[in-house]
Amino acid sequence: MASAIERRRGLAPGEGPPGSDRPSTGTGGSTGWSTTPAPASTGPLDQVDPAEFGRIRQLNVGALLAMTQAVLPAMREQGFGRIVDISSGTARRVAVGLGAYASTQSAVTMLSAVLTEELASDGIVVSLLLPSVTATEFGDSMFKLGTSPRPGAVVHRPDYVAGAVMRLLRTGEASLGIPHGPEQLGLDQRS
Repeated sequence: MASAIERRRGLAPGEGPPGSDRPSTGTGGSTGWSTTPAPASTGPLDQVDPAEFGRIRQLNVGALLAMTQAVLPAMREQGFGRIVDISSGTARRVAVGLGAYASTQSAVTMLSAVLTEELASDGIVVSLLLPSVTATEFGDSMFKLGTSPRPGAVVHRPDYVAGAVMRLLRTGEASLGIPHGPEQLGLDQRS
C-alpha cells in the first residue's frame, strides 16, 4: 500500500520518519502520515503461537504508535497535521481463523479513536481507514485481483485504497470503511 501512495506523491522509500518506508507528504504546508497493517497469523486462536502473536501485535500496533510518535513533534510545531491509520475490515467482524490478526486491527481502531481525542487540541486530525480485501503482499499475496475470497467480497486494487488514504488526508474525515463489493467510482473524491 505504501508503494501506491509513494507513486501518487512521487516519493521515494525512506522519505517518512527515520527508518520508515512510509511517506510523509506535504500538502499546503501540512504534514500527512499513513500507517498500514502488517502480516497476519492464521488459524484457530488455541493454535496461535504466542511469540508469533507478539511479533504481529508489535508490528501492527506497536509500530503504529512509534511512527505516530515520530511525526508528532513536527505536526505540533506547525499546529496542524493529518494522520491516517489503516486498520482492516476484519476489525468489524468476527474473523474465525484470523482472530490474532483481527484483534490487532481492533487495537489499531481503538488507538486511532484515543489519538483523535488526545491530539485534537494540537490541531492534529486522526482518520481511520477500514479497507476491504486488497491485493497486496499481505499474507504472502493471498488475495489476487479478479478473485472473490468469500461471497460478496471483491479484491480491490492497492491504488483504489491509496486513493481513499489521499481522500482522508485531504478531508480529515474521522473514518472511512471501504465496502466489500465492487470498487466505487469516485470514492477517493467524496467527502
